Amino acid sequence: MSAPTDPPPAVPASDERTPEEPSGAADAFATTVAVQSEPARRRWLGLSKQARGTRPPAVPGRGRAASELSTRFVLCTLMMAISFIMVLWNLQDSSLKNANTGSRYATIEALVDHGTFAINDTRYVGTIDKYKVGESYISSKPPVLSTLAAGVYWTYRAITGKSIRKSEGEVVRLVSLCTGGLSHIIFLIFFYRLCVLLLKREVAILVAMGGACFAYLGVAYATAINNHSPAAALAVCGLYLACVIRHGPERKLWHWPVAGFVLGLLPTIDLTSLAISGAIGLYLLAHDWKKTLIWFVPAALPPLIVHLALCYEISGSLRPFYLNSEIKQFKGFHFRNPGDIDGLREPKHIYAFNVLLGHHGVFSMTPLYIFGLWELLRSLWRRVWLRESLVSVAALCAFFGFYIFRTRNYGGWCVGMRWLVPVMPLLLLYFALWIDRVRLTRWSWSAVLAAFLVSGFHVQDGLTSPFQFSVWHNWLENTPNHNRVGKVFNVRVPRKKTAK
Repeated sequence: MSAPTDPPPAVPASDERTPEEPSGAADAFATTVAVQSEPARRRWLGLSKQARGTRPPAVPGRGRAASELSTRFVLCTLMMAISFIMVLWNLQDSSLKNANTGSRYATIEALVDHGTFAINDTRYVGTIDKYKVGESYISSKPPVLSTLAAGVYWTYRAITGKSIRKSEGEVVRLVSLCTGGLSHIIFLIFFYRLCVLLLKREVAILVAMGGACFAYLGVAYATAINNHSPAAALAVCGLYLACVIRHGPERKLWHWPVAGFVLGLLPTIDLTSLAISGAIGLYLLAHDWKKTLIWFVPAALPPLIVHLALCYEISGSLRPFYLNSEIKQFKGFHFRNPGDIDGLREPKHIYAFNVLLGHHGVFSMTPLYIFGLWELLRSLWRRVWLRESLVSVAALCAFFGFYIFRTRNYGGWCVGMRWLVPVMPLLLLYFALWIDRVRLTRWSWSAVLAAFLVSGFHVQDGLTSPFQFSVWHNWLENTPNHNRVGKVFNVRVPRKKTAK
């Protein structure tokens, strides 16, 4: 007799399959996608082979429904509202004595009241920030922002009948709100969305938004018309759209042309920010060159064409005003023989120290960025967020290199190194990534709090007027109240003893 054999296993019916046994083509496809999605996501995040054993940064909101009115959302909205109120409370209301903003208002008044870019007949013709074309003076500022602001003044005058000559305070406040103030709100909204996209921990998002609202020098400059706050807002908006295209759970085709338009407009507001637009453009080109060339590049061209057309209309040359030496050759040009801070001729190592750690120091006045710089360098070394880190390093090197080696007056009368405001959000973002990665001890939190308080102090100083010597600058130079426009301090000067 043969040994008894076990009965063959029963085949389950199609409606009785176990969870481990997918049935049908749909289930097999879903299993394949699930297996392949993790390596793909790791490649998107730029993780190296050595780092693939660690958990990559996750995009929040997947696998769970986020509450519309979460505690994080409410607190961040409250901080943004307070920051905006700070800007509203300190809006500039006169520009006759401010050479920087006065140069822009010269163009605004000339366009609306006189129908020309020549500023000879305006109240602001005395500004030092001007060039000369033929017999006409023009503003030295890039024309796009001033032209847009002229549209605000034209609308105000058409509605109220009031002119900047008789109602300067109302016009200046409105233009400041629609340029600096509006840009600050756009910056805060898109910086928040960028943090939500890239960070995992709620505390990291809250701390980062606290820094953006109260410890970022762009808050101070948002109180007046300027190129720095709008440029920072456009840079953050463009970076957010680029990160959504690469990492976002919901990618739309319209993200490409909108990113192109935003990053094309950016260098027309702030010329040096061409480095930011170029770096993000290469970042997208490496991701999908076809969509970059078909959708991104064509959308970036119109603002650049408008900028070049305005330059040609005003000066007869396509070159930016700053690079056109022909319009600087006139009697009375301020920067030919400047005085005060504009006449500095410091050695470059001294100038570089002051830009980084001295009286205009990015890291001495806003020490939160020290943590951000550390995290950025670590990300490069560990090859985490590698592509994003390369974009940030390229932009930072371009800005620091240009302004250290090609300028010498620290931006004139200003609180902090105002020219670097457009790249400060990058350091703030990496500060947030540092908070997101580490588990802080009491000592670490104490260092963060101290850095936050120092940064916040300089922001409050700048809110009184960003175009003045900072308290920090005067303290280091032992010259209290020198070139101050905002708050001054009572300083006792010892009396000289007279002989009896």
